Amino acid sequence: MPDFATLLTSEPVGMQAFWVWLTLGVIVLGLEIMLGTEWLLWPAASAGVVALLTLTGLPIGFVFQVIIFSVLTLTLSILSRRFMKKDAPAGDINDPGQRLVGKTATVLEGFGGSHEGRVIYDGVEWPAVIEGEEDAKLKAREPVKIVKVSEGKLVISRAA
Repeated sequence: MPDFATLLTSEPVGMQAFWVWLTLGVIVLGLEIMLGTEWLLWPAASAGVVALLTLTGLPIGFVFQVIIFSVLTLTLSILSRRFMKKDAPAGDINDPGQRLVGKTATVLEGFGGSHEGRVIYDGVEWPAVIEGEEDAKLKAREPVKIVKVSEGKLVISRAA
């Protein structure tokens, strides 16, 4: 029976290497699911690719497997910056109200002297409140900018 030091220093080959890399990929993917960073997807995918490469039967030693894993992780991480959304809203990504901020809505009812009225955005009618005193009079069909969502109402200002 081999001693513990021999087991730690031996190179994983064949099915053993496959399970080592697959386990690493699943662990990193689990961390990604818990943390939600989007950056741990690339090491998980790289580990999966290396796991599949070990099944090909090519004589790929452990050091070369680690090099492939490192290069793939670095390459995918750099390339992913190009495809990730840059204009993601700050705060809770699950809050649908945050996605409305900065969009343009249309006034349904004139705001007259009050600061409250109704606007429509993307086919949905919303109660709205004007931000600031100077914007107190808005006409129907006038475009407005959504500043924030507060207590189920859109806070708006004049569109620039």
